Amino acid sequence: MSLLQSALDFLAGPGSLGAASRDQNDFVGQTVEMGDMKLRVKRVIAEGGFAFVYEAQDLGSGKDYALKVK
Repeated sequence: MSLLQSALDFLAGPGSLGAASRDQNDFVGQTVEMGDMKLRVKRVIAEGGFAFVYEAQDLGSGKDYALKVK
């Protein structure tokens, strides 16, 4: 299991704080193109003063990534 997947599983675990608001973001559900990859934004992993971090899935391979947006 990859380190990223382990982190995502930990953050999505029961009792995670702010879980309801993490899916209520305008960017969630959008498709983003980066080079030759198309990523679908699944949910907010974290937010800070300057950026959001999202879980995004490559539509071609199904692989999950963390996507940081300032």
